[in-house]
Amino acid sequence: MDFFTEKLLINSRSLQYTYYAGPASNVTSAADDPALLLLHGFPHTAQLWAPVIPWLLTLGLRILVPDLLGYGGTSKPWDVSYFASDAMANDIAEILAAENISSVIPIGHDWGSFLAHRYYLYYPEQVEAVVVSSSYYQAPIRDPINITEIVEEREALVGFPLGYYYAFFSSPEAASLLSGNLQSFFAAGGTENNTMKKTFGYKDGLRNWLMGDKRIPLEGFAAEPGFLEDAKAQFGGTGFISPLMWYQAFVNGTHYQVEKDLPESADRVDKPLLHISGSKDALGPGILYETQEARTAIKDLTTAEVDSGHFIPLEKPQEMAKIITDWLQSKNLLSLS
Repeated sequence: MDFFTEKLLINSRSLQYTYYAGPASNVTSAADDPALLLLHGFPHTAQLWAPVIPWLLTLGLRILVPDLLGYGGTSKPWDVSYFASDAMANDIAEILAAENISSVIPIGHDWGSFLAHRYYLYYPEQVEAVVVSSSYYQAPIRDPINITEIVEEREALVGFPLGYYYAFFSSPEAASLLSGNLQSFFAAGGTENNTMKKTFGYKDGLRNWLMGDKRIPLEGFAAEPGFLEDAKAQFGGTGFISPLMWYQAFVNGTHYQVEKDLPESADRVDKPLLHISGSKDALGPGILYETQEARTAIKDLTTAEVDSGHFIPLEKPQEMAKIITDWLQSKNLLSLS
């Protein structure tokens, strides 16, 4: 993210957030145009968006890219209560306030998509539109999470029992298995021979893969020089404990406790929402945003697909940026000079 300024914020929860602000000299949009807020997912940092940013800079909008809770230069709590959806949304609100930004378009990938939607959920007056990718629609959680039910629902849609990896990632053994078998873990996310489907898509698939430290050639971004070394620096030792709290907060009821009493109006998304999926993505296929629940809840839903696996910002950055740009223009959300 060349030319971006790295900033630190100690917020009201005494957490440190590291985030990156785009160059002011690049901003050519009107003063009341929304900023773009790029939210990464698991297991990445703000750097996930580095390949996409050059294409988004052409819009002339302000851009903010935080390391989310548990990652990079941001605090890494080991207490799951820190990861409640309302608290993390408020963390983002404090960053935007520090930057004097009152209008925003959250753009999320993976768990960043969850937070993008939750930011709209808690701060709808600030959000002009929402972009999510490699994800599925998750309404406010009003009942305790039942992984078996989730798996059954997804299997009916995609044809295989997708979702058991949530239980594994929430287990006490997950962090050490991931950090101790990094090459095996990142190989499991490949698309060749349906590897990601075989590992993440079946009960104990990923756990058994890691227990055997199975090695196959890394693909795409994971095969780039220096990637594994950077991953070891970020996630080695105890480095996965805090990032995995995103899964624990979902599975163990942390989100449920803060969302169960939200008003019924929170079920609706009244601003335009774009979902971008990868045609080879076993975890977040487009069909998960084609459900009746999503179509009913989201007033103005657009879906798009690229020829990609799960990690679209790294695999197809230019295509992703073009889809976002064209969509923002179609919704009259840009006042380009």
